[in-house]
Amino acid sequence: MRFAANGFDLEWFQGKRCLDAGCGGGRYAIAMARLGASEVIGCDISAEGLVDARCRAAGMSNVRFEQASVLDLPYPDESFDFVCCSGVFHHTTDPEKGLRELARVLRPEGKVFLLLYGKGGFRWPTIMQIRPHAQAMGYELVDEAMHLAGLPANKQRTFLDDFFVPIIRFYAWDEAQTMLENNGFQRIERWEKGKLDHEASVSVQRAELEQLRGLFETILQQSDSRFVAKAAHAAESLEAVVSALQELDAIAAGFAAGRIDERERHWQVFGWGHHRVLAVKG
Repeated sequence: MRFAANGFDLEWFQGKRCLDAGCGGGRYAIAMARLGASEVIGCDISAEGLVDARCRAAGMSNVRFEQASVLDLPYPDESFDFVCCSGVFHHTTDPEKGLRELARVLRPEGKVFLLLYGKGGFRWPTIMQIRPHAQAMGYELVDEAMHLAGLPANKQRTFLDDFFVPIIRFYAWDEAQTMLENNGFQRIERWEKGKLDHEASVSVQRAELEQLRGLFETILQQSDSRFVAKAAHAAESLEAVVSALQELDAIAAGFAAGRIDERERHWQVFGWGHHRVLAVKG
């Protein structure tokens, strides 16, 4: 578990009242409930996600799920010991307002965990170049092409979210720190361990981008007019992905030959990556 990997004592959750703000399918809320929290509330603006969360938590008496926005939490001031908000604020219209809401509902010395998208690297610039073309082709066409390309279910969800979520923001670490400090948080830690996604290694990220290339190759190969009509848009996006892959290979070759050190290679490939942050309300 990422918390344990970064030295967080999981016994701390015993008897705590916790909020999973923007809970989606509820995995963090359920984890905190299983770790002994006295009460956990998961809230999300999506009713569909809450259906899945309630199914996963069936039979658990110390967790419940409610529909609410992280920008307008329906909870009293200083009512939680811990708030988790993972992968949420960078998709909202007003991240500062959302962070003020988290600070409001946290008790003094309460802890917050955030996951925010970081600037730089190869993956996100590639995704942002592709997004307009994917959106022009439409959700249903891209979704169908992902099935035809044989992408794993988790990658289908990831890419569809990357392409079609309305808002995506990215933060340098100093920007994330300043936002937290301005809203009364201190003892801010950026966790570096437990990276289980595309940040795990250069080869993992390369494999993910190759899957993305396979998606657009599938679109280009279709004879169905629905696909052919959008093939020109896909071709431009595919070229960008291939270029990114070639540059990743060049960076890896440079590292192997001793021309750049591992830290520089990591920075060029991943940039800031995902910011996984633990902070304490002052």
